This record gives sequence, structure tokens and C-alpha cells, in this order.
Amino acid sequence: MKSKLKLAVLLDISRAYDRELLAGISQYNKLHDKFVFFLLSPLYIHDEKGASLLQRISSWQPDGIFTREIPELQALFDLNIPIIVSPHTKMYEGRVNLWGNGQAMGKLAAEYFLSRGYKHFAFLGFKDFQWSLERQQGFVSRIGEAQYEVNEFMFDPAQLQWEELPDRLAEWLSTIPQPCALFSVTDELNIPLLEAANAIQAKVPDDFSIMGVDNDTMLCEISSPALSSVDQHASLAGFQAAQALSRWIELGEKPDGNILFETATIITRNSTNALAIEDEQVRTAMHFIANTAPSEDITVDDVVQATVLSRRVLEMKFQAVVKSSILEEIKKVRIDRIKYLLVNSKLPVQQIAVELNFRNFENITRYFKQSTGLKPLEYRNKFAAK
Repeated sequence: MKSKLKLAVLLDISRAYDRELLAGISQYNKLHDKFVFFLLSPLYIHDEKGASLLQRISSWQPDGIFTREIPELQALFDLNIPIIVSPHTKMYEGRVNLWGNGQAMGKLAAEYFLSRGYKHFAFLGFKDFQWSLERQQGFVSRIGEAQYEVNEFMFDPAQLQWEELPDRLAEWLSTIPQPCALFSVTDELNIPLLEAANAIQAKVPDDFSIMGVDNDTMLCEISSPALSSVDQHASLAGFQAAQALSRWIELGEKPDGNILFETATIITRNSTNALAIEDEQVRTAMHFIANTAPSEDITVDDVVQATVLSRRVLEMKFQAVVKSSILEEIKKVRIDRIKYLLVNSKLPVQQIAVELNFRNFENITRYFKQSTGLKPLEYRNKFAAK
């Protein structure tokens, strides 16, 4: 019997992102049965670090390592075995990093808020973390293209303690015009942010519409209101990392560069369940689309009938306010729903067609490919966790 590869996995499973990475590695192993794992002990068993941790890892003699950014990282590099890093401050030059497209995530959040009519925007991030700066750049640049400015707060852990953050955020929020769309680079930051909003008696989402990143279900669902978030589909990234390590260890095929993952989906919850559109009829139309298009094959005329305007006038108002047509907004909502079901469920495409009230399988396939360039199953195979 062929011996399995020994993979040391050093992740912070207190964070949803790391748990998703681990889930992706596990899913790869379920399919290919390649690895046995060295995992960090729970803190109540062994809270080891430094020389003690390195000794345990070295004694185990791993064939490869997948690790977060830890103080012992350079010593792990010195072992001269295949290693992929999932860093939290910066990418390591000359090493293989697992890294998400932060600029695309920032742009995605900006597009979401712009489509909902906001004119005031804010960004909450970290001062020195590269991934945070990339998300900031994507968000701020897209908002700038729309001729708006972004009010920014950069949390510096070296200068401010976590427990001091709510008071400082409250001071900041009190200076921002409302209603405001606020993009935060992690779900964790939104917990003190909600506390700060409550302290100044600001309403979420009416005064501040808040979105985070990572889709940490526990944090997002226990918050009040529940928090919208950008899901990076980190389990897919974990799957890709395991696949790359397997080929590197067995075949000597080191990845040509960093492993970059692109896919992200906005999971909408109550913290962004508001529209900052002053025109009442456009707002009515947008609410009708958001509430109806995910399950009904509505037409432009259906949207018009939900308002008191003619089709021509409503179309003109849409272009002026939302910067898109009514039909484009319908398609966007329906495509987003299809993407979500493809990635987050095992429903067959035929059942998804039923869920969205398409007449037949061919219609949904053609509709989806026109917008994404991929057939539904191609999209699922590319972006869903294996």
C-alpha cells in the first residue's frame, strides 16, 4: 500500500476564513485520499509556539506545509520542503502565497452600493495589511469613478486596542453624512462597528448600510441586524492549495507563482436591506425587482406596473439614477441568484430553473451564458468547492 503524503496544516481555525481553507483541503483529500495531517492542537491541550512547535513539526517530518503567517514562518521556510503561505499582512516575495483579489472585492462592494443609490460612502480597514489596502483601493477607486468620495477609518492595532475601537468608531461615524454605505474589510470589524452605531443612535441599515468580508456565518447571523458580507469562497482556495501541494510534493511541479483566487459573491442580509434612492418610483421599482426577480421571470412591463410611471419615463429615470436599464437590473438580480445556488447548493440546474421560474433547462443555460460566458455547470465546476 502506497504511503500517504504528510501535510502540516497550520491555520487559525478561530476565523471563518481559515476554517473554510481547511474545509477545502479536506474536500480535496476526500476525493483523492493523498494526505495525513499535522494540525495545531486546541489551546487547552497544547498552547505551543516558537521552538517547541518547530520541534514537533520537524520531528513529524512533513512532506509539505500549508500555513498562515506565524512567527516561526522563516524557520519553516528553512526546512526546504514545499510550503504554501496564506499571509495576513503581506505576500512573501519568492514564496508561493495563497491570495485573494482584494481590488475585485472592493469594486464588487462599490458596485453593489452604487446600484442602490448611495451618495455617501465610508471604508473601514487596517492600516498596514496588504489585503486590506487592496480592498480599499478597489472600493475607493470605483467610488471615485462615480464622482463620489470615501470617508476612511484605518485601524492601527499598534496604536489602538481592540476594546478601544467602538468609542473611536462612534466618533468617526458621527462625522459622516447619512445615509451612508460602509464597506468593512472583515466581518470581525463590524462587531465593534455595530456597537459604535448603536452608541450614537444611528440605525442600520437606514443610516448606515454595512457590508463586511468573509461571510463568517456565526458573526453575521448573531449580529443585529444580520450582516451582509462578501463570501470569498475560501474553501475553493483551500482545495486549489491542496491540489498544488500534492503536485509539488509528488511530481516536483512547484507552482509558477502565487495561487490567486478570483471568485467572490455578496451574501445579502438585513444590514444592507435599504435603498438610498430619493426618487420614490425608482425606489419602488428597485424593491419590486429585488423581492420578485429571484423567484419570478418578471419583465420590464411587470416592473413598470409596480409604479405609477410610463415605461419611457421609468426607463429614463433608471438610467439617470441607477445608471442601468430596468432589464439589466432584472438580469443582474437573477444571475446573482443563480450564481449563489450553483456555488452554495447541490441543486441540479433543472431544479434551479424551477426555483427561478424558467420555462425550461435550455432557457436558463442560454440566459446564464449570455451574462457570464459560462454554462451553469461550467460555473459550478469552476467556482464551487469540490
